[in-house]
Amino acid sequence: MGGLSLAALRPAYFNGRRPHVACSPRTPALAWHLPHLLQVVFSIFPVRPPLVVFLSLVSSNPLACRPPFPAHPHPSTMAALASPTSVPATNGEPLPSLVGDCPAGDKVWASLLASNALFATMGERPPADAVSVTHRGSLAAGQSPPAVVVTCAGSRVSPELLFARGLGELFVIRTAGNTTCDDSTVASVEYAVKNLGASLVVVLGHTKCGAVAAAIATDADPDAMAEQPRLLAAFVKDKLLEPVQAIKLRESIDEDGFVASCEVENVHHAVRTLLTASSWMAKTRVAGRVKVVGAMYNLATGIVHEC
Repeated sequence: MGGLSLAALRPAYFNGRRPHVACSPRTPALAWHLPHLLQVVFSIFPVRPPLVVFLSLVSSNPLACRPPFPAHPHPSTMAALASPTSVPATNGEPLPSLVGDCPAGDKVWASLLASNALFATMGERPPADAVSVTHRGSLAAGQSPPAVVVTCAGSRVSPELLFARGLGELFVIRTAGNTTCDDSTVASVEYAVKNLGASLVVVLGHTKCGAVAAAIATDADPDAMAEQPRLLAAFVKDKLLEPVQAIKLRESIDEDGFVASCEVENVHHAVRTLLTASSWMAKTRVAGRVKVVGAMYNLATGIVHEC
């Protein structure tokens, strides 16, 4: 709804992959079974020759070769790898705070930010062929947007324009205050990632957000929304107060800085809510199949930045 910048609370990055040295295609079987072969050798040679000692060191090295994937893995193998049902050890960290590397999502995010920079400085618009009659007709057969954008319902924020994207390029979900607290929003994100192949989810807040302003006013005066419709007032009280109260406990800053901090925290809260409500999304992110970011759009400058 109807700005801001500040340091964001970034989740600790998690890498579930242990580094390894690639094997030669001619030696994977020997490398993989080396520890077992050495047991036999050691039982024959009570005094270990230098080569055997060297091989023993290699076999105990965590960077030792592993068998490579076959050139054409069985479909069931690939399905198991793609499924996020098996998650690396979390070491006690809450699942929603863990992040896996997602090169595909990184690439899409970099492209969106580059297009936004052109929009902010030169008024870049979606290319003509991205909104052409021919392109529109081609989308009748299906869609495969690379990115999901959960953003505010306000009229001043249009993801397709500020990212200079055409039809079928963004899966946009609009809610009051870019919240992710209802099943419809969470299910829509899951659908786009699971069934349409989106590799990026952006929760996009903006400066001068009316929803956050209403939450700040309600926190200061419980009757601030008394003249508003009942459902609207209840929504602000039930869904938008928590980020404001978190900032009050954490920071002592001037009024402008407080509002900006609340707007950013509202985005962080929406990201956490999404990943807590959907364990599937959290597991998919840890598995590196999707990148989830929070971002702020500055109404005055037109710039989007990650927060």
